[in-house]
Amino acid sequence: MTFDQFEEFLLSEECFMEHDISIINSSGEQHYILSDEYWQYQIVMAMHLSKFTNTIKVEQMERRYNWSDRTIHFFYNPENGPTFDIHTDPVDVIIDCHDGIKYMEVNGESIKITPGGNKLLIKANTPHRALNYEKALMASHGISDTETLTSIR
Repeated sequence: MTFDQFEEFLLSEECFMEHDISIINSSGEQHYILSDEYWQYQIVMAMHLSKFTNTIKVEQMERRYNWSDRTIHFFYNPENGPTFDIHTDPVDVIIDCHDGIKYMEVNGESIKITPGGNKLLIKANTPHRALNYEKALMASHGISDTETLTSIR
């Protein structure tokens, strides 16, 4: 999925109806987009896309790709965009860059990920964070994340 394809998907009724959408602000806080009407959602998301100062997160992408053994969240960040602080996940995570160039910090080491190139495996409970040096679209695969899958199905 390219930047343009993601933006088109983000504004679609499918995305509105089937996925949880949030933004990560400059303080690293996640805020869900809560709209009752599709037209309201489109206005809010068009505003975020036009300003493009926050990172946009789309959850439940495993539904779109028919994966049943993981969760998939897409993150779309501007250059030097906001990110979560260093954290750990209770499951293994695979980072896959779809467009742009993604940098991740894992155990204090900076790792570059490119589309069609390497993917990054982050083992469970390993400290990591995104380094949003450049505009990027990435997927985070929570491998065997059955607890989250059960709660969202």
